[in-house]
Amino acid sequence: MTRMSGADPAAAPVFSRGYRAWLLFLLMVVNALNLADRQGMAATAPAIKAEFHLSDTQLGLIQGLGFAIFYSLLGLPIARLAEVRSRTKIIAVSTLIFAAMVAACGTARNFFQFLGCRIGVAIGDAGFGPPVASLLGDHYPIQRRASALTIIWLGAPIGALAGSALGGWVAQNADWRTWFYLLSIPGVLVAIAAFFTLRDPPRGYSDPAGTVTAGVKPPPMGEVLRFLFAKRSMRHILIGAALASMAMNGVGQFLARFIVAQYDVGFAEAGRTVGLIAVVAMASGLALGGFGMDWASKFDRRWYAWGPAIGLVLAAPMFVLAVTQPSLRQCVPLLLAGHVTLFIYYTPTLAMGQNMVGASMRASSAFVISLVLGLVGIGLGPTLIGILSDLLAGNAFVGGDYSALCPGGSAPAGSAADLVARCSDASAAGITRSIVAVSLLFAWAALHYLLASRHLVADLDRRYEGPATA
Repeated sequence: MTRMSGADPAAAPVFSRGYRAWLLFLLMVVNALNLADRQGMAATAPAIKAEFHLSDTQLGLIQGLGFAIFYSLLGLPIARLAEVRSRTKIIAVSTLIFAAMVAACGTARNFFQFLGCRIGVAIGDAGFGPPVASLLGDHYPIQRRASALTIIWLGAPIGALAGSALGGWVAQNADWRTWFYLLSIPGVLVAIAAFFTLRDPPRGYSDPAGTVTAGVKPPPMGEVLRFLFAKRSMRHILIGAALASMAMNGVGQFLARFIVAQYDVGFAEAGRTVGLIAVVAMASGLALGGFGMDWASKFDRRWYAWGPAIGLVLAAPMFVLAVTQPSLRQCVPLLLAGHVTLFIYYTPTLAMGQNMVGASMRASSAFVISLVLGLVGIGLGPTLIGILSDLLAGNAFVGGDYSALCPGGSAPAGSAADLVARCSDASAAGITRSIVAVSLLFAWAALHYLLASRHLVADLDRRYEGPATA
């Protein structure tokens, strides 16, 4: 058994390597369930779109802004609560809410009911990011946090594969509602395990000796924001993360929809394709971003910004080339390469949000990152893609009003073959062109990470010294 350097020997708990492995495993499973839900939603989206006769704008609202507003804004009270209350209990209760609302999605009968259920899922999801980031900050020292975050985020490709492949298969061979019922069961079991087996260490437990802050009142949120935004590198990191996340979530939530429309394949094949891309690319990209940047930072800490910049600038042309290929076989290798380079930015961004603050600010700083990734990324990304897709499909449609003649992107049952073909072609053109446009945001994001590297070392070394005075 070992004790981290910041703990008081008389009062601090002792955590074994086995316990910390269990902590990472359980949090990885929770993260896998969250991603399984989101990718399962993306995989079942074509079936939901068809049943409810949804436009891409409505689909974008369900997957994007409608979900993200509550997911992001609820992060603030949860983050502030996590600064003073048990983070493990917050995670457990949030996971239980998530499981219940995922099951409720299967009962929806129209757009508004389904949107309400997705808002409920967002409320459960909101209790994961800030408490987990704070918890890991007290289990691992600064030079190991990106690696620990990477292990947790390796649950993402597992969940993405399960959600994409199983969700698409269930939607095609049974009923999309069954997917949501099935996913809720492991959610309940994991919530129970987290509640009874995880423990909450003192704040500052892994920081240098003498910095344990258990019982210390966290600074006001306004003070946290002033401290973070005073750092030039942090401002650029947040802008870069917002742009990258917006494009990543927008493309990700509509990728199965694009494959079905552009290459005329079934839900199951589209889900399998997206899932296989996700499991390989996310695992590779997250590992490069986490383990790779932790290793490279031993030589120069600016690699926490350089690595994301390189990955994002490579991702932009990969996605543009991928979605303009004439066949799925030619598209997939480029999509895979683009996703690998894209995901490099993710865990270094989360780690920098922790490494720039002390123990009393970690959950609040994680909320700021989560707000950007959630409200801007998850919220605006799919919503933007959906709106652009409908507009561009309307421009591509020949011979009338696209929205009137092609409700939900397809011709009504019994329509003439010519109208069916024109609706299909316009729908495919709209989603393809919208993905091309949004993918260019990756290059813009890369510029901000490069600018962040100029001030990163000095900002990492500057610590909070109490409330600002006039």
